[in-house]
Amino acid sequence: MEDMTRRNFVLAAGSALGIVGLAACSNGTAGEAGEAPAEEGSAEAAIQPIDEPILTEIAYRTYQISEFGMDSLFWIEGDDRAILLDTGTGTFDVKEYVAAHFGDKPYDVVLTHGHVDHAGGMFQFDEVYLNENDHELALGNTQEERRGYVEMMLSQSGGIYDLSPDMVIGGEDTKADAPKFLPLGEGDTFDLGNRTIEVYATPGHTAGGCSLLDRANRIMFTGDACNQNTLLTPFSGGEEEASDDQCVSGLKATAEKLLSMQGDFDRNVNGHVGYARFLTFISQSPEVIPECIALCDAILAGEVEGEESTGIGGKPVRIAQSKTGVMQIQYQDWQVK
Repeated sequence: MEDMTRRNFVLAAGSALGIVGLAACSNGTAGEAGEAPAEEGSAEAAIQPIDEPILTEIAYRTYQISEFGMDSLFWIEGDDRAILLDTGTGTFDVKEYVAAHFGDKPYDVVLTHGHVDHAGGMFQFDEVYLNENDHELALGNTQEERRGYVEMMLSQSGGIYDLSPDMVIGGEDTKADAPKFLPLGEGDTFDLGNRTIEVYATPGHTAGGCSLLDRANRIMFTGDACNQNTLLTPFSGGEEEASDDQCVSGLKATAEKLLSMQGDFDRNVNGHVGYARFLTFISQSPEVIPECIALCDAILAGEVEGEESTGIGGKPVRIAQSKTGVMQIQYQDWQVK
C-alpha cells in the first residue's frame, strides 16, 4: 500500500494545526497581489500544491479517497472482493488509481446517489450500481457541469491543489458513454468475503439516495443523505422534476430511519470529509441526525424560516440552522411540505 506523499502529509498536518494558510504560496510564486515570491529554500517555497487524491485508512481495510477536497470515494474491502463507493467528479483516472493502490482484487462500483460530485466519474466504468430514481440525474452530469463544480470548489480551497476544470475526463456524450446501471435498493447486500455490506434507501437529498451499513465494523456510509450541511436543492431542474421525497418531510423520514438504526453504527461517514482546504478526516457528530429531525419539524411547523441565500447554480435557497448549530438544511420554498 502506497503512503501519502511527504508533501501531502505536511499539508495535512498543517491543516490539523490550523496553519493551512501556508499552502496559499506554492511553486515559489507570489500569494496575494503585491507579495514577493518566496525565497528559494524557505518553508513556503518547499510546499507544493497537492497533485493527487489523498488516501486515508479510516478503519481496517477501509479507505477514504479525497478527490482534491471536492468529495470522498471509499474503498471497502473483504477477503474476496471490494466495493468502490462513489466515483467522484472524474478529475483523475479512478481505475488506474485503484489498481495502483489496491491491486487486482475484483470490486463493484456503487453510487450513493447521482449528483455530479459522486457520479461524475462513472463514465470510466462499464457498469455501476445506482438506484433507478437517480438514473436521469446521473446522466445529466455533463463535462460542463462537472467543470463548473471543480471551479466552484477551487474558489474555496485556498490554492492548495494542483487542479483545474480541464482535468475532468470521460462523459463527452453522457448517454453514449454511460455505464450499464445495475439495480440498487433497500434490502440489497454485498458479500465481500467475511464482510457484508447492507443497502438502505435514504432519499431526500436526491430521490434515489442510498446508504451502506457495515454492521460488523459499525460504520454507516451515508453519502449526502444526512450530514452537517444537508442540501435539498436539486442540482438541476426544479419542483416539476423532483420526486415526492425531495422535500423537508422526505428528509425527516430518512433521518428518522437513520436514528432508528443508530444503535447499529458508531460512525456516520458522509461523502464530504476533508472538505475543500480542510484536510483532516472526521465522521459526523451523533447529534446531526436527531437535530435534523428537530429542525425539519420546526420548518414544517412554520417555527423556523431559513435565511435567504443563493445556492448551487444560482438558485434562491433558504438556509436553516439547528438549535445548537451542529447542522443546517438548505432548501427551496416549494420543498416545505
